[in-house]
Amino acid sequence: MLTPNDYFPPFSEQEYANRRRTIRASMKEKGLDCLVIYGAYHWGGTDTGQVNAVYLSNYTAIPHSYVVLPLTEDPTLFISFAYHITNARDCAAIADVRVGGFDLITAVGARLKELGLEKGKIGIVGPLPSWWTITLPHEHHVHLTTTFPNAAFETVTDWYEDFRLMKSDEEIARMEKAGVLCDVAHEEVVLASKPGVRHSDLRGIMDGVANRFGGRYPFSHIGSTSMANPDRFYPDFFPTHQTLEAGHVVMTEVALGYGLYFGKIWGTYFIGEPTSEYRKLFEAAVAVHDKAIAEIKPGMTGRDINRWVEPFRSAGYITGLPLLSGWSTYNHRPHAGVVEDGKTPSRLSPRDLDWVYKPGQCVTIVAFPIIPGTNKGLWVGTTCVFTKDGLKKLHAYPVTRLRVVPV
Repeated sequence: MLTPNDYFPPFSEQEYANRRRTIRASMKEKGLDCLVIYGAYHWGGTDTGQVNAVYLSNYTAIPHSYVVLPLTEDPTLFISFAYHITNARDCAAIADVRVGGFDLITAVGARLKELGLEKGKIGIVGPLPSWWTITLPHEHHVHLTTTFPNAAFETVTDWYEDFRLMKSDEEIARMEKAGVLCDVAHEEVVLASKPGVRHSDLRGIMDGVANRFGGRYPFSHIGSTSMANPDRFYPDFFPTHQTLEAGHVVMTEVALGYGLYFGKIWGTYFIGEPTSEYRKLFEAAVAVHDKAIAEIKPGMTGRDINRWVEPFRSAGYITGLPLLSGWSTYNHRPHAGVVEDGKTPSRLSPRDLDWVYKPGQCVTIVAFPIIPGTNKGLWVGTTCVFTKDGLKKLHAYPVTRLRVVPV
């Protein structure tokens, strides 16, 4: 039994066995002899990061780690620091934990030789969602390709990520728990808001909620600006000592959860009554948000989603982000539903447009209208899971209610 903890709260042993079995069945179809999964990076919050490696290992080593998953042999987790091995063995869902020291890739290569893969076909999985197009450090790439000149290496991050996008019952239960944590945090942030409160203080409230309930967060965004003369339509990743003031619109992105499973609320509220332009933006966002959640169904594709942002186009707005994006740990595929200005690089790809939505996929629905050529925009968004009938919200927080802090 894995040791309970707040950093890598374990799933059942059966959950990890199911993941290995499913991935290996697909490896066999794909002709892969082994996966090398690189673990690195997190998002500046209190999450442990290394999402693709953790999916199998349930542990992150500092500063990075590797998981080697052969087609039939036992998997191996590689960490750097020998003094951490007891902790790793307590938490990890992989029994074979090895110390590789500062030259971690050499230890990985030695394991591949143990497995007799000098001429094997090896899949490389990068550390982040595939749209970041990050795989291995240059030195690690050079070591593998020179040590194994007769092996065939293939980047398979996209393929691997597809397994993570389909949530099991255990994963959905954790997402639901994460949704409750976000609800609590956002309500506390709004209740603490008044003129003179610093943006960083609001972030501290989010942090406090996570700590109080044993949760973690990958990142958050908090910011405000004058509705009369706005200087932004996107809140700050690292909140500053700027303060809320009367006449401000406040935008938040609250992402809290447990063990790399996070809910997310995209909130907008006002310090004093909204101006007519911002009220109109908010009402448009709410209408698109609610209609999308009510009407998007499994079996639809990414190409179908654009119809729900047509009201923005008709009103003369563009969208700051896709209406629908994959979500569980970080933003990931698929992305769909945009009204673009032709200037900002699009997140959409042909694969996203052909994506078929299925029960068990977690997504965010965020309506983010912007008045072109201005800094006027806001968002309203909720995390959902596809069921057989449609989208189920994972939050009870009233994100579509117009909330005004009295001044």
